Amino acid sequence: MKSKTLIIFTVIIFSLPCFAWSNHAGLTYIILKNYWKKSPPANVKAESLANFLNKEKEGIKAVLTDADEYGAKLLPHCPKPDISLVFHPEGIKKKEDLVPAFFRALRVFPHHKPSLYIQSVLSPPQNIQSKELVNITTLKDKGRLVSEKFVALTEGANVSPLDVVATAVDEPDYDLDFYLFTDNDSEFGKIYGFGTQPFGDPRFEYSSQAPFHMGFFHESSLTLTVAGFLKRTYPEYRIYQFTKLAEYAFKTGHTYWGYRFSGWALHYIQDLTQPYHSSVLPRVGFGKRMGVQLLSIIGIDSPKANMVEYVVNRHSLIEEYQYNLVREILLNKKEDHPVYTALSVAPEKNLDAWKDFNYIRDVVSKEAYTTAEDADLEIEHLNIIKYESLYPIEHPLNGIIAKLLSNTSYHTRVYAKTFFRP
Repeated sequence: MKSKTLIIFTVIIFSLPCFAWSNHAGLTYIILKNYWKKSPPANVKAESLANFLNKEKEGIKAVLTDADEYGAKLLPHCPKPDISLVFHPEGIKKKEDLVPAFFRALRVFPHHKPSLYIQSVLSPPQNIQSKELVNITTLKDKGRLVSEKFVALTEGANVSPLDVVATAVDEPDYDLDFYLFTDNDSEFGKIYGFGTQPFGDPRFEYSSQAPFHMGFFHESSLTLTVAGFLKRTYPEYRIYQFTKLAEYAFKTGHTYWGYRFSGWALHYIQDLTQPYHSSVLPRVGFGKRMGVQLLSIIGIDSPKANMVEYVVNRHSLIEEYQYNLVREILLNKKEDHPVYTALSVAPEKNLDAWKDFNYIRDVVSKEAYTTAEDADLEIEHLNIIKYESLYPIEHPLNGIIAKLLSNTSYHTRVYAKTFFRP
């Protein structure tokens, strides 16, 4: 029975899109622009990662060690890295060589390109791929990024923290978490210690990042017992790593990297506010999941196929609609739109709610999980199969997206108030 249930979970989890909110940059730009409206922070000077690492290498080594100890203590499936991966800057002569060593110590994609650039979220869709795009991602399928505008920065250039964070918050989707498992056909995946990929299709670049961007912490104990692989997720580890690096960068006067690392951490927090990244199958009980699997075993496959299609369609609809809607709001300054209001107006909640890193699981993810059923039901009633175009402002889908993004706005503000220390 356990193996049969595992099959249905595996089929569905392999089929899910691996993005959450697909326009992190636009969302964050609106949220922080209004959060900082009365007192925007001063511009910062762009700094290469190589220079930052070269100046602060010994302190960074301690930060990375602390993060690995935290990850191993919190997550049984996240052991400390192999000794060969530990950051040993004293043995590195060229500062440029510090960067791949740093990435390997973080256990991210070691060929990530930490270029100096900003994403211009206020620019209209580009007809020609930005020349800078090849300098910021190794993605084979660049998807929507080919229509985004990216602008290169020079070392020492003045840039606003708003632009730094809004740009950085998209960056983890560019390749930071690609091919990190032993079955991803990468040499580094074989030594990073994360084991085989628990879910998502290990053959594909986007899918290989899924366990780092989802967190199914609040599924039933029965579900997590039968489908134990759902426990093997890592967003908390990433949030802790990048937050601690940001704190160190702020403390040592490297404000640009304080904001950029903060943007990286925010990405995973925002991912967990998306209901389908915190709940595997909203409104589908354990009995129904088993029922469709048993029907499939006797040759009746349509119920299982319909269930998979149903979940994938909901997930994809929200991502596609939100991406295009936020871009439309920014380009045409639709500040009367309910989604703009949801992002720009601070919810009437305590922004000092973050007490420790348990907040990620106990508040952010739990809220998304409990919201998932209502949101899924509301979307079902709309009978919209897939994204085709944006709807008029009064359309119910805009209200659904606004309610969900209000949570994203709140948790982004909580993080900003807690950790942005220029």
